[in-house]
Amino acid sequence: MDIDTDTMMKACTLCPRECRANRFEAAGLCGGGAVAKVNLHRLHHWEEPVLSGTRGSGTIFFSHCAMRCVYCQNFRISREGSGTERTEEELASMMLELQEAGAHNVNLVTASHYAPRAATALRLARERGLRVPVVWNSSAYEKPETLRLLEGLVDIYLPDFRYFDPALAVRYSAAPEYPARAQRAIEEMFRQAGHLSVEDNIATKGLMIRLLVLPGQAGEIRKILSWIRGALGAETWVSLMGQYYPAHRA
Repeated sequence: MDIDTDTMMKACTLCPRECRANRFEAAGLCGGGAVAKVNLHRLHHWEEPVLSGTRGSGTIFFSHCAMRCVYCQNFRISREGSGTERTEEELASMMLELQEAGAHNVNLVTASHYAPRAATALRLARERGLRVPVVWNSSAYEKPETLRLLEGLVDIYLPDFRYFDPALAVRYSAAPEYPARAQRAIEEMFRQAGHLSVEDNIATKGLMIRLLVLPGQAGEIRKILSWIRGALGAETWVSLMGQYYPAHRA
């Protein structure tokens, strides 16, 4: 079934911000317009080992972001919007190029605000021979309705879970609803993909959740892990990250 991407972006409610911008005339609160903007696409060897493997993960890094993290480590891309507009056909070609280069997967990084465009591009790429798994690499600040556009197109979901305390979500990302939104989004991802499956040390399908330990907030990780165990099960894969460093406005 074709997706009417134009209609979906004329009064944008793709993300929890629901800014209702006509993205054909002005950028949404995320900073994105009607056409997907990409900063880079390349083999990336420093993702989780089950994604990078020996040949690398084929990342496509999208510009702009619906989050407003004061410590954003990719602020030139996510906040300043560095990148070039790309059509769905060009996105599909990038995916096939990364597959040809030997990527274990195609890894769409921060594409949520372009979800309809990404879905159309994935359909085109599949029609043209894309066979490797597709990774949806996101902040989890997403709506289940938007994620359903990706059902059957995304194999591996790789969301962050940033905060359990809404006050921290407000202070650091200006996103008061983040904890509840992230939980619902991750539950939808799990419904679509299930627990992570790994063959020959490479992920093929499923969910893995990234947890970034913020300074003084180890307690948040404990709360999030408790929620994961209760909502999804103790066999859920997590990636515990300790590489925080102050960037952007931190």
